[in-house]
Amino acid sequence: MEKISKCNINGTNSGKSIRFNTMYLVKIALLSAIAYIIFLFEFPLPYFPPFLEIDFSDTVAILGGIILGPMAAVIIQFIKNLLRLLLMNSGTGGIGELANLLVGIAYVLPFCLIFRRNNLKRFITGSVAAIIIMTVTAGLVNYFINIPVYLGSTPHAEKMNMIYSFYIPFNLIKGVIVTIASYVAVKAFKQVINKLQ
Repeated sequence: MEKISKCNINGTNSGKSIRFNTMYLVKIALLSAIAYIIFLFEFPLPYFPPFLEIDFSDTVAILGGIILGPMAAVIIQFIKNLLRLLLMNSGTGGIGELANLLVGIAYVLPFCLIFRRNNLKRFITGSVAAIIIMTVTAGLVNYFINIPVYLGSTPHAEKMNMIYSFYIPFNLIKGVIVTIASYVAVKAFKQVINKLQ
């Protein structure tokens, strides 16, 4: 897996180290731009409130994590949401982007830490861990951030009812769908991944 070489304080870095730094940043920028574009194409799932939408931008972050390491997946999630905040008026004042960032990191980071390419067992283990952690994180984010911001003071019982009725089922289904898409993407771009690593 490609690593970023740290700058030598004596200024003796080789051209190869500088090239690795540059290539890493170029790959991050490219994948972040692709993730942002895909992020724009959100769609709701049947039987859920229309404000709960799914997209496949996390799949790009997963590919970035496989190619460049888990931290790259986190950076892609951050840039994707920053671009959305700066270039689009989502009407959430940044709260939606913050929530998406936290939930997205909760999915891609454990997945990329556990998964190893061409290892189905680790893919399944990483997927299950990622979906569980993402679902728990989404519940906490909605309880402490989204519901208070959008609905104001809400009784604990009502919050929990919303989380159990909508947010947990939605994120479980979303996690499964995105994981399947990620598996298909990894298989489809296997040769590209081999060259970029």
